[in-house]
Amino acid sequence: MTLHRRTVRSRALTALAALTVAAALPAAVAGTAQARMIGGFEVGGAIETEYDSAGGAALGEPTSPESDAAAGGKYQTFANNAAIYWHPDTNANTVSGQIRDKFAETGNESGKLGYPTTREQNTPSGGGRYNHFQKGSIYWSVGTGAHQISGPIRDKWAALGWESSPLGFPLTDVSATGKGDGQFTMFPTGAIYWTSKTGAHAVWGNIQADWIRAGGENGRYGYPTSDEYDYQGGKAQDFTGGKITWKPER
Repeated sequence: MTLHRRTVRSRALTALAALTVAAALPAAVAGTAQARMIGGFEVGGAIETEYDSAGGAALGEPTSPESDAAAGGKYQTFANNAAIYWHPDTNANTVSGQIRDKFAETGNESGKLGYPTTREQNTPSGGGRYNHFQKGSIYWSVGTGAHQISGPIRDKWAALGWESSPLGFPLTDVSATGKGDGQFTMFPTGAIYWTSKTGAHAVWGNIQADWIRAGGENGRYGYPTSDEYDYQGGKAQDFTGGKITWKPER
């Protein structure tokens, strides 16, 4: 009798422990526990929540089941050139359109940008769209297309005011200059250049024009070591090979 009571008690404790563990599991884990059928595939968990929040029908019906992604994440693709990526560090976020195409060029979540940390959104200044990622951003506008911007160049662009800065939207990805460890991104009205020795600096306007005529970073002035600043009634900028000055015509 005593043995029977101990056995019953042991089973009850085991069942209680299992329920406790189940209750402790995070509710937002991607998966199909609460999934529903949409078209030919189930959409569930955090991906389902993001799908509904991002407009559902705007993404189209799923074109794949929820699948494993890099570093313990999940993803699911949808008909209107859209995908939802989930990771425990970022939750679930939508990437679509030309931004998704550029994300794929960078290697998707396994590439240089990592997982999206925001859904695709309108830029505050209007006229464009963007997604932020773990290691950078992709910005798109009608006139410039979609380009990835990351690292110290992105930090400098952000400090200047993002797309609302005098530079506007990026015209190119962050790219190697071919000289040393230099990198650059071009914009409609200028550029940002970076090296490990000089840091990231913007070049624009008349000073940029003079610098380009002198050969840019490959010419006698080399890389910028400062941003443009006021100088003797005009502007000046310092470079590894000297200073370029400009004064307005009188």
